Amino acid sequence: MSSGKIGIDFGTSNSAAAIAQGGEVTLIELEGNNVTIPTAVFFNVEENRTVFGRTAINEYLEGYSGRLMRSLKSILGTDLIKESTQVGYERVNFSDVIGMFLRHIKSTCENKVQEELNDVVLGRPVFFVDDNHEADKRAENELKKAAMKEGFRSVFFEYEPIAAARDYESTLTKEELVLVADIGGGTSDFSLIRLSPANRSKDDRKADILANSGVHIGGTDIDRKFSLKSIMPDMGYKSKLIGGLDMPVSPYHTLATWHLINTLYTPRNKAFLRGLYRQSASKSTVDRLIAVVGSHRGHELAGVVEAAKISLSESGTTSLDLDFVEKGWLLNLTSLDLKEAARAEIDKIVDVAKKTVTHAGGIDTSDIHTVFMTGGSTGLPGFYEAMQRAFPEAVLVRGDKFSSVAKGLGISAMHRHGEPSA
Repeated sequence: MSSGKIGIDFGTSNSAAAIAQGGEVTLIELEGNNVTIPTAVFFNVEENRTVFGRTAINEYLEGYSGRLMRSLKSILGTDLIKESTQVGYERVNFSDVIGMFLRHIKSTCENKVQEELNDVVLGRPVFFVDDNHEADKRAENELKKAAMKEGFRSVFFEYEPIAAARDYESTLTKEELVLVADIGGGTSDFSLIRLSPANRSKDDRKADILANSGVHIGGTDIDRKFSLKSIMPDMGYKSKLIGGLDMPVSPYHTLATWHLINTLYTPRNKAFLRGLYRQSASKSTVDRLIAVVGSHRGHELAGVVEAAKISLSESGTTSLDLDFVEKGWLLNLTSLDLKEAARAEIDKIVDVAKKTVTHAGGIDTSDIHTVFMTGGSTGLPGFYEAMQRAFPEAVLVRGDKFSSVAKGLGISAMHRHGEPSA
């Protein structure tokens, strides 16, 4: 096989890839007919195999013995990257888990196009780690090291909103001043950039980029807030103990945070929860908490919450079937419930968007021609309206929520590695 170029959007919640081949950029179906794949790895101990994406999540929820890992991107730049996790009788380094996932994407794409893909442009958030330049640089180096270890011979990085801008730029007929908003699972990133048809083929876009900014708030944070506001109160959150004391909130915050859920399953924590149940003045609701933790179904609950968020981002109402927690438990929710849960986080995100523009110097929000929005969380109720209020003179354009960044990274890979454009 010859050697080709690939762009990989390694996301907190989902990942995607595009290849540059024959002067064209093509999104690759990474799982079935889907061009996105959940960023998830499941070590199936029962059958001694490792699976990825939707298969990983499904096998975990089906009850196979093993270890499910998600939100792998959030490990980069933290001390966790140096640690390992127990998988069956072995320990696996977290950095190697990230490498396994990248290798899976690489091999899947190579099998699809029958070509070795050795040169990659990886997307990265504006900040892997907020307000810590050293940790941020370390995170990029860790991701590069993982990619090189899995067979990529050259690794370049591009800011995710810049990649999304390349995708949008391919549609332009005249120059525009564009604020790109990439609202992902773990971060919200913004780039203020001058785009034009004449600049499409440029590799170095530094002169066109007027400002970059970002914040560690994304879809997973909204999931957590939504769970705490709309589901956890019916499981005893913010209830009272006998005698009038407040029910401790820490178990609920843990249950609402995907990567912490497993910590509730220790014998010590289960005993602690049983003690809270005995002291509870609202045993019928706390009993649901005990049921979820006792049956190790916290991730299933988190999946139901995430699915409800996605549903309410597209329609006005949804029903959560929580029969696996308590027979007959059906919870009806509306988009207003999600909007209220997400409001504070959306306000923070929009504030960063406005600061991105004002920090550019000499530019006001009224000068922006277009706000190009991509990322799964741009569909949240209230987000579009909040951005419209912040940038009243701009045209708001919705890109592909899940593949604009990957396609832009593919375009970048084509230019960086010398592939002639069509």
